Amino acid sequence: MTRQIPVTVIGGYLGAGKTTLLNRLLAEAQNVKLAVLVNDFGSVNIDAALISSRDGETINLANGCVCCSIGDNLGLALHDLAERPDGPDRILIEASGVADPAKISHYAESHPRLALDSIVVVADAETVRARADDKYVGDLVRLQLAAADAIVLSRTDIVDAETCRAVRTWIETEIPGARLAASHDLDHGQMFVTRTFESELPLDGAALRAALAALPADVVRAKGIVRLIEAPDRHSVLQFAGRRWSLEPDTAEVGPLERNRSVIVCIGLAGSIDLARLDACFAGVLPSALPAALIDELHQGALRS
Repeated sequence: MTRQIPVTVIGGYLGAGKTTLLNRLLAEAQNVKLAVLVNDFGSVNIDAALISSRDGETINLANGCVCCSIGDNLGLALHDLAERPDGPDRILIEASGVADPAKISHYAESHPRLALDSIVVVADAETVRARADDKYVGDLVRLQLAAADAIVLSRTDIVDAETCRAVRTWIETEIPGARLAASHDLDHGQMFVTRTFESELPLDGAALRAALAALPADVVRAKGIVRLIEAPDRHSVLQFAGRRWSLEPDTAEVGPLERNRSVIVCIGLAGSIDLARLDACFAGVLPSALPAALIDELHQGALRS
């Protein structure tokens, strides 16, 4: 199967701190080749210390990352990156400060090699509440926040602790289930960390659904192909993003090496996700939590199939 390129959309209102986040991601990218698509370079101001060369609408960085000016041709730019044999490991799209990041995210479905990973919205801890109540831009700011799989609070270093707590409480009230992190909590060299759960035996479907409904707030995305005890002869596709999840039968052909295997990958914000809590969440899903006799019976069935 061809490797898919994860696409992350970074949104947020004008001046929220998207540029600062992008520069840190580019500066500290470790063994990850990023491609950043932006509306125009004038609004991004890529750190001059990172730039190795410029070629038309492309800025090349010394660490192998690139930034491309897209104008109105986001779809074409994504298609070009997806078709490259030496394409990036991850694509970041910096949405305009007045754009709806949810609409931008639909472009991640424009090519079979692309897959939407998450929508990250940057919110200025100092001004986001005032902007959300503004009669002119308030609806847009709230729309951006509601679209987020994860909300990163910026400028938490210039507000006091009480203000920061109040902003967090306000966001959690306005956007129930919001995944929140402060920008200084993130390991910008690795914006996301992953946890993979694998099993050669069918999973408990009821326990899996309960685990998905109870995933910690710092999990922004989960996906997988799983075989369930109640339907061991076929796979199901698991999708989790933000506060939405689904578990649906898969219609695609499964190769013989993957026929009995379940794989679930969870993605969280680096420096924020509690991996021990995540492991505990899936403890009742994996076959090791099932009765020994049932495990043995399922294992024998897997060997015969």
